[in-house]
Amino acid sequence: MDRSAIDYLNYLEDSDPYFYHNFKEFIVYASGLNKGLKDEEYDDLKNSKESDYNVTLRDKRTTVNIVKNFFYKISPNIIRQIDFDMQNNNIVFLPKEQMGKVLSRITLKDGNYKIEVVDSSKIEESYLLVREYARLFSGNILDATEIDKGLRKVYLEVIISLTEFALAKHLATNKSLMNDSRNYINKKLYDSIYNMNDSYMTLIYLGYLLEGKTNEEIVRLLGKQEIVDKLSYIIKNKKPCNDYIYTLGTMFALRIANNCDNIYDVVNTFYIKASSMHYQYFLSNISLELNQNESVEEITYYIRNNK
Repeated sequence: MDRSAIDYLNYLEDSDPYFYHNFKEFIVYASGLNKGLKDEEYDDLKNSKESDYNVTLRDKRTTVNIVKNFFYKISPNIIRQIDFDMQNNNIVFLPKEQMGKVLSRITLKDGNYKIEVVDSSKIEESYLLVREYARLFSGNILDATEIDKGLRKVYLEVIISLTEFALAKHLATNKSLMNDSRNYINKKLYDSIYNMNDSYMTLIYLGYLLEGKTNEEIVRLLGKQEIVDKLSYIIKNKKPCNDYIYTLGTMFALRIANNCDNIYDVVNTFYIKASSMHYQYFLSNISLELNQNESVEEITYYIRNNK
């Protein structure tokens, strides 16, 4: 048995107990999502993924006003924070080359924060800005030390993703932006299903190592030496498996979005509970069951009801 596989398992157990104790179920879940979606829904998501946004926003104030009009439905108090940030240049739009691999982030310097968003002049800007405000309002959940760090991150992503689904509902009646808004959400769903290969393939590769398979056998099973080399690098250098957080957060949020009467009230409640680190509320109100068939049904329902 490859010693690096054992070392990596020990690393996972120490660094992310939630993922470590559930990774076998995650393999089944990820595979089921990938295989379970019907051709019609897959084509809708794939077409959105490959398409560009059509509408160019007039200016950055338009981007911010979209966000303010949306957050008014969540809590009017949020508007004051956004106005403060605009007045103090806390919202910054940067070219893609300056953002690196991320599309948005919150940076801290000398106790002050800035929300940085990739400059595109498309509806994506508003969604990314909403994501970072949701992170800002809910980030205290990461300090709830009574639950595993990985689980805290999943809950935070649930809140952030649910905020995006709420923005999509808000924009569903905006004739000029509704199609681009739908495309953003479809891209999000596509990525949550098909861009989790690092975690999924790392776990598959780890399983092969634990079974004692040779490099030649693994190459034959995975198709290319380049894939094996990449996975070997992840294992030997103890790189984290983080993309499951986005996948689970999106899928759990989608379930809530499909089954709540007032998504804006739910988002506001989540902000309040997260800011007070009321982790027990999330444990009681967000099902963490990894049911790939149910998730496929939720994706299908959402796509067919938002065309």
